[in-house]
Amino acid sequence: MLNRFVINKARYVLEDLLPAAARDSLLFYGLMKLIYRDRTQMIATFKSRSSTLTPEEYSEYYRLFPALLESTDLNEACIERITSEVVGATVIDVGCGRGWFVDHLQKSTSLAVTGLDFMVPQEMRRKYPDISFVEGPIEHLPFPDKTFDTVVCSHTLEHIVRFDNALAELRRITRRRLILVVPSEREYRYSFNLHVNFFPYKHSFLNRLLPMPAQYVCEILDGDIYYREDRS
Repeated sequence: MLNRFVINKARYVLEDLLPAAARDSLLFYGLMKLIYRDRTQMIATFKSRSSTLTPEEYSEYYRLFPALLESTDLNEACIERITSEVVGATVIDVGCGRGWFVDHLQKSTSLAVTGLDFMVPQEMRRKYPDISFVEGPIEHLPFPDKTFDTVVCSHTLEHIVRFDNALAELRRITRRRLILVVPSEREYRYSFNLHVNFFPYKHSFLNRLLPMPAQYVCEILDGDIYYREDRS
């Protein structure tokens, strides 16, 4: 497993220093084969297939390509920022992954925090027995309108084909504050992740969030785009 600092440094070299022609070349594909071996073709074609995958096929991709990071995709700056800007009594982490951050939120804020993902392994429930975990798709969240004071969704929207549906659902269940984090990265033909949405600049992300509320914050924090909006 790697840590976020190493990932961000590698991403800077691959995306900002390496020419686009090299990133999209068969030489880079060969580098992928050194890492993924017989799964290389599968991940190389993920973006072109993502819009037609069944839920079962989608789940299979994530089973075959486990996370590279040891605990959370969030960097330290985003962890501190989210923790300090949670408001209200009810919080949900949508796309909670391996559960590290939802556990961190509960311990840091003393709030009852819910974690949601499309798959929640039993071992994660056993590891964090005090956390309320819910399974469900982000495009159809199983909660009434304005259920949670704060809704957090980090390193998830870059994976979602139906981005607009997911965003509408996140806003629907938010009572007071919505916090989003996505990686700031460019799209290339070959990549080491299962992302389908790419946001190289702040405005790339903001353009996907229209219409904007009156109160929002958007900034780059150590290679990630941090976004917060307050709902009226």
